Amino acid sequence: MIVTKKRSLIKSVSWRVLGSLDTFFLSLIIINYSSENYTYNLAFYIASLEIITKTVFYYFHERVWNLFHMGRLKQKVKRTRSLIKAITWRFIASLDTFLISYLITGRFDWATSIALFEIVTKAIIYYIHERSWNRIKWGRIIENE
Repeated sequence: MIVTKKRSLIKSVSWRVLGSLDTFFLSLIIINYSSENYTYNLAFYIASLEIITKTVFYYFHERVWNLFHMGRLKQKVKRTRSLIKAITWRFIASLDTFLISYLITGRFDWATSIALFEIVTKAIIYYIHERSWNRIKWGRIIENE
């Protein structure tokens, strides 16, 4: 089984919506917890910039994983594949979040906190997202063996 580029694109966009909302709220909480002035601007800038960077990174992550047949069944994928994809994506995405957060805030402590909390929240959300997409048959092409 392989997946179409359209499926990868739609899956990328759906993940990005979930991921950016998570980043926005985590950034908002962390920045405002350790700041005297309530502000949403920095959290908004971080989440907005990552919409661009992570949509591109996620799409290529999907396309690269499409090259590997590990954990693929005839019409579905095994949980271990979803888990390994979640781990590889989380590494790439956390590095991206850290760099964006640091560039926007200029604060190493905020960037580190945002990236570390995201490891937990987004790994869970990503796994659920992967398993949900596993139930959707649209955009899959069954290969003849």
